[in-house]
Amino acid sequence: MRASKKVLLSTAIAAVLLPAVLAGTTQADGISAHGHRYEHVLLLSIDGFHAVDLAYCTTHNLCPNLAALAQHGTTFANASTTKPSDSFPGMLAQVTGGTPKSAGVYYDDSYDRTFFAPAGNPPAPCTGAPGAETTNAENVDTNLHSIDGGVNASLTGLNSAVAIDPNNLPRKMTSSGCVPVWPHDFVRVNSIFQVIKNHGMRTAWSDKHAAYDIVNGNDPDSQPANGPGTNVDDFFAPEINSDLSSANVQLIALLGLQSTAPAPVTDPTCPGANCGSDFTSSIDGVEYYDGIKVWGTLNQIAGHDHTGTRNPGTPAIFGMNFQSVSVGQKLKTGGYADASGTPGPVLSNAIGFVDRSVGQMVSGLAARGLVDKTLIVISAKHGQSPIDKSKVVKLDDGQVIAGPIGSNFAFDIADDVALIWLKDNSGDKIKEAVDALKNYPGDTGIASFLYGGALTRMFDNPRHDSRAPDIIGITRVGVIYTHGSKIAEHGGFNPDDVHVAMLVSNPRLPQSTVSSPVETRQIAPTILNALGLDPDELEAVKIEHTDALPGLGAERASN
Repeated sequence: MRASKKVLLSTAIAAVLLPAVLAGTTQADGISAHGHRYEHVLLLSIDGFHAVDLAYCTTHNLCPNLAALAQHGTTFANASTTKPSDSFPGMLAQVTGGTPKSAGVYYDDSYDRTFFAPAGNPPAPCTGAPGAETTNAENVDTNLHSIDGGVNASLTGLNSAVAIDPNNLPRKMTSSGCVPVWPHDFVRVNSIFQVIKNHGMRTAWSDKHAAYDIVNGNDPDSQPANGPGTNVDDFFAPEINSDLSSANVQLIALLGLQSTAPAPVTDPTCPGANCGSDFTSSIDGVEYYDGIKVWGTLNQIAGHDHTGTRNPGTPAIFGMNFQSVSVGQKLKTGGYADASGTPGPVLSNAIGFVDRSVGQMVSGLAARGLVDKTLIVISAKHGQSPIDKSKVVKLDDGQVIAGPIGSNFAFDIADDVALIWLKDNSGDKIKEAVDALKNYPGDTGIASFLYGGALTRMFDNPRHDSRAPDIIGITRVGVIYTHGSKIAEHGGFNPDDVHVAMLVSNPRLPQSTVSSPVETRQIAPTILNALGLDPDELEAVKIEHTDALPGLGAERASN
């Protein structure tokens, strides 16, 4: 296959050629200058990648390909992702233009006061009082141990959401009865994929779970309510939390797929009851995993689908998320060498892998004459905290969050933040729960509480909105709620959680740095501007008055 030959392009050659590739193109003004409209946008989310990581690697020759892109683009040095800084709201910000206030998604594992638990196998109706955890991760797969989610066609076909078992989804009561809530139906607003597809352009995205069906956006007029979303024409999502097993590595080959990274050392206990490893358990495991998506993206650049077997043309919007940096920050053997953000060997390895992958993509674009025609947008769903490993404090949220609240506790999600839902939030119940946490004699890890008017101004009123948490505990830097070995987490409100890298590049753009604050939700209207579309077709952009990113030539504010 021609696509495979492109994928196997030497990364060393890609790194050498990239500056020359970019320098040899025509210079012009920004996104909409002189009526210019890009034909493609390549969106890359390097999860965990801080602004300080980009600054360090570009000045220490650790990421020459990213450095070359920065020579022809705008670096946003003061970019922030969403609060909470979880993967779901972080990704949705980039593709909807909204925060949890409009999107209604606070975490990939959260709570809805009107929902019911998954039906299970065999299915059960919505029974008992409403109020249920809403988890959208590997748990919704037909088989979470398999890299295809238990359905081969999720990787060989064009929609990985076919791996979702509806009986694993939360449910709600409607006029049609008790129905599963698919991820794309869970989010409350539409996405760039819906807008772009509605204008007759091809769309694609690659991510880490089939549950990223959510990026299709809420579009009940054209998408099935009880089935996979359809706004992403080529949705590719190998299961990252599947077993790190030789069986999964072999399955990739059997399905005709490849990785741009070497096969990892697998866990001989997998699959099986004693298997304790997934593709995030080692840096070679996660790089192999990310390499599968890189291979798929290179195929799309070559004009194929992600498998390289169909030829629909390069999508107008496409891209992927990288997990390697995030894992390199979390692993016990990973992280930073000092408090200033010098990456240690494991993290440096991950950054180097991502950079080489970016170089391969740009070389692929150049081979097809698409460099000038493609806007490359690089950011991160989330950061990671703490950078300074000496600050790590590990706590048990069951003991220090649920325990003090007592019988009125309904649910919490706690990584390096604590989002808390109560059974009864009427009257003084919320303040009573906050007081119980403040008066707890041990260490809750919480530095400040967001509740009442302060929470309502930032999000929604939990007494009226079924998703909004009653209390958000903002932790001290370094606090992680875990029993595991990880040395960093995300989800929180602290600078290391939210201060992410952002780079927008094309040979037509002059080198510049924007130091004023921007947010990752501004990526969505920027992408629509780049493709010549109206950002106000995004519901969240209109609700939250989200502007396009500044400094790119002809951005316009939304109404």
